[in-house]
Amino acid sequence: MSNNPNVTGPAPAGKAKLSLRRAEHPQPTDGAAPWPVLVVDDDPDVHSMTRVLLRDFSFQGKGFEVISAMSGTEARAVLACRQDIPVMLLDVVMETPDAGLSLIRHVRDDLGNRRLAIVLRTGQPGEAPERDVMLAYDINDYRSKTELTAQKLFTSLIGGLRSWIHLSTIEAMASTLERRVTERTCQLDEARRFAESLVELLPNPLWFKDPDGSLRLYNRAFREMFAVGPEDWHGMPAAAVLPHPLADLDQQADDGLSRGGQGGMSFETSLDRADGTRTLVVSKGMVRSDCRGTPDEPMGTIGIVTDITERKRMESQLRHLATTDDLTGCLNRRAFFVTAEQELERSGRYGGSVSVLMIDIDHFKQVNDRFGHAVGDRALKAATAAIRANLREIDSFGRLGGEEFAAMLPETSLAGALLVAERLRQAVAAIDLPLGEGQPPLRITASLGVAERTSEASGLDQILARADTALYRAKAAGRNRVLT
Repeated sequence: MSNNPNVTGPAPAGKAKLSLRRAEHPQPTDGAAPWPVLVVDDDPDVHSMTRVLLRDFSFQGKGFEVISAMSGTEARAVLACRQDIPVMLLDVVMETPDAGLSLIRHVRDDLGNRRLAIVLRTGQPGEAPERDVMLAYDINDYRSKTELTAQKLFTSLIGGLRSWIHLSTIEAMASTLERRVTERTCQLDEARRFAESLVELLPNPLWFKDPDGSLRLYNRAFREMFAVGPEDWHGMPAAAVLPHPLADLDQQADDGLSRGGQGGMSFETSLDRADGTRTLVVSKGMVRSDCRGTPDEPMGTIGIVTDITERKRMESQLRHLATTDDLTGCLNRRAFFVTAEQELERSGRYGGSVSVLMIDIDHFKQVNDRFGHAVGDRALKAATAAIRANLREIDSFGRLGGEEFAAMLPETSLAGALLVAERLRQAVAAIDLPLGEGQPPLRITASLGVAERTSEASGLDQILARADTALYRAKAAGRNRVLT
């Protein structure tokens, strides 16, 4: 018996010569469909003999089924319907001298069938030299009909079947791989399209630059903010698109990231537009490769813009509300004390002189009682405006409560503070507040107490207490005056 357990057939009759005889019983096939073998020959005896020779043989537990075609034309019809035929035994000369060779071209070129194993058989071998045929035509074996004994026929079939199985396996694997590659490519395309759509829909302007500083991506919000077209970006230097000073700050951030910055970087800048100046915060980050061949290699930088104009405006409003007296617009009590403490600390470091004024509007309760709180509020606003108009930007001025105010004068000695206080008194006394038809304008005055920081009394509470004492002396002395 053969050493291959998948191949069964009659046992050899002697050591020198191998002969085959028909088995008394067909080989078991376990119910599996037989191997189809297409026999293409115009001699009916060839078909009959082939059936007889293959009747008692099997391969991998399956027998053989002979499918007959009496011409190349019939074979073409069979092959057009069946793609499961692994082996074809083909005659060369049939309805035409080259019918067999023409059929081979049809199978290989027209049908694109490379799996089908073709065993070319001819009864006139001299007409087609074996070597030339093997080179010129894609065939698996070339035999003369006279030498195709049962054993040689079976050997040719087994070789063709194994070739067909191997090629089928390779094609199946290739098809599976191609399908997986296609599926993976589709998944990657979908992921890319999703990412691009997500980036495009982001409300924050975003852009990506390669290591050379050229733009490779930016979204709709970026185009709207910086007034660029949807197709103008690819490959352009970022400095040609980003406005100054954003372009310079952006490059500085990239330089910092390229020098080893592991996290992100942020900076604040402004952008002048037709609708006004916008305050922007730009967050930058380095995009690095995670491929095995080039791990952690910089691929470029990504930038995201956050417009904080409204936030800044609200912060300014909140800061104003937290530090400003809502009636007069000067500093409120808490803000004045904070500012005054800071100024005292600063001047203490550098040794400058500091003076404080305590200011009180004279007889203000009578104004409210006689004319009402609305007129009283107008009087406070007018007095505040007159005082602020005669103070410097570096001076701190605040309302401590009711009609009482205070001012801190940096870099001002007691003599200078007295001059300022007198100027403020005169400015308040010059106010004429209209009260309506038939009534004379309201005139108001102010009393002021002045104190300078000394080495013995350098704290804010101490200076204010001395100025407050001077204020009460001015009021006791008849008001509308300045005293120390």
